[in-house]
Amino acid sequence: MIKFFTPLLLLLIVSFNSLGNNELDSLYKELDAVIAQRPQLEIQKNKDIDKFRYVLESDTTALREKYFLAMEIFKLYEVFEFYGALHFINEAIKFSKELDEIKLINESHINLASLLTRAGIYLESEEILSSIDKSTLNNSQLIFYNLVFKELYYQLSFYTRVRHLKEEYQKKYQEYCKILLEILPENSDEYLEIKEIQALDGMDITEARRINALRFSRTQLGRREYSKITFLHSITYAFEKDLDNQKKYLALSAISDLKGSIKDNASLSILASELYKNGDIERAYKYINISYEDAKFYNSDLRKIQIADILPLISKSYEDRLVEQKSSLQVFIIVTSFLSIILIIATFFIWRQVKSIQKARNKSVEVNEQLKNSNSELITANDQLKKLHSDLSKTNHVKEVYIGEFLKICSDYIDKLESQAMHTQKMLIGRKYGLLLDEIKNQDIRKVEMKQFYKNFDETFLNIYPDFVKEVNKLLDPSDPIKLKAKDLLNTELRIFALVRLGISDSAKISKLLGNSVTTIYNYRVKIKNKAIVDRDRLEDYVMKIGE
Repeated sequence: MIKFFTPLLLLLIVSFNSLGNNELDSLYKELDAVIAQRPQLEIQKNKDIDKFRYVLESDTTALREKYFLAMEIFKLYEVFEFYGALHFINEAIKFSKELDEIKLINESHINLASLLTRAGIYLESEEILSSIDKSTLNNSQLIFYNLVFKELYYQLSFYTRVRHLKEEYQKKYQEYCKILLEILPENSDEYLEIKEIQALDGMDITEARRINALRFSRTQLGRREYSKITFLHSITYAFEKDLDNQKKYLALSAISDLKGSIKDNASLSILASELYKNGDIERAYKYINISYEDAKFYNSDLRKIQIADILPLISKSYEDRLVEQKSSLQVFIIVTSFLSIILIIATFFIWRQVKSIQKARNKSVEVNEQLKNSNSELITANDQLKKLHSDLSKTNHVKEVYIGEFLKICSDYIDKLESQAMHTQKMLIGRKYGLLLDEIKNQDIRKVEMKQFYKNFDETFLNIYPDFVKEVNKLLDPSDPIKLKAKDLLNTELRIFALVRLGISDSAKISKLLGNSVTTIYNYRVKIKNKAIVDRDRLEDYVMKIGE
């Protein structure tokens, strides 16, 4: 039988725990957990690739089908391992030429140029793009063609140190942005990404976040788009010098990269750099080494060069920290030994003092006589205490009501445990092992108990804050309020903010209480904040004031 917190116990926890926000620490824990899963994720990625390779290498596979299989494998390798991606895009080019279909030839060449651009091989990428006859491109290929050129000139303008070349590349980048904004659908992610970056370039943080929130709602954790969107969102906080939020979104981006086995990543190394600047050397050292391992695995010289700038600094600081800790440990041992000697000496003097106290005890009789004279003063104080006791009795009555409810719920769970134990004993005596195992595996018990937990929590909370749902909806867009089903008192979104109202703002704690993952809780909070008509970053402050 599974035990659950009762509403009263929940309130007691709120009273005795600190109200600090540990969301960033929770994200670090989740990031570390995903890092530990990297070998399994890589194995699964290779299994997914091998399924397609097996069909591709079969003699019975038609030439046209081989082209699409090679492209599919290329997509899987594209952000996973450079030379694997390069091999299969070249295979796709070979198949497209054998088929003699210009559409497939163009498609495979543009993808090759995109791959080379990502790896920092700019000259070859530009030559491939320039060799393509634009008049033979269909609409989607033309968009892709311009997107790769845009990215090529953006990277060239970013990495070149020659001023006049930087200006020339920047101008070409802007030209391709203009072309794309004219041919892309306004609601497409590529269009919105360009507009978001333009807003960032113009330091229009509000507009950049508005576009970012729209893009965020369309993607999910583990996809390349999720990683890029959260990375761009971190930049807005970097502009505002809000380091905690910058690191939060870099951590989310890194988690998504790792879950998706995206080896061509940048978020983790930048997060390591920020942690290093903030003095968190141990975590920075761990993350920068993981980043470098990914860059070596992907075989991207560009990424390795980028990481090489910060890796020696972090490694040197980490080694210095180890030396410092070793020195501190030696000092600690010396100080501890010295204190031990002092303790022995102090024990001896305490023993002598105890002897003196025994002699002084004989004089305590005189003191007792003086205490009798003070008795009259205590009687007056006692009368005041009686009045205070009367006031406290009223408060105790309220506590008794809640304690009675708490004991009733505990008693119910004890009865359920006893009933379950007797039932299990009967099943074992009757040798009904298979049926007993099926019952144990049955998830319905947990669902029923969780449903009862939600019901108890909702009723207790709404008894304290009866207008909570109405007050929360006042803070949200009137055209998109939180709607409850007919029999529901609260839903998951409202329970999250109910816990916030009670002082529990840590996503990790909320996830444990409600039985959801930290990421799920975080996404619910972001979803509600996106609907707020007040300042979305202060929405939870407004929720804390409900019922005051």
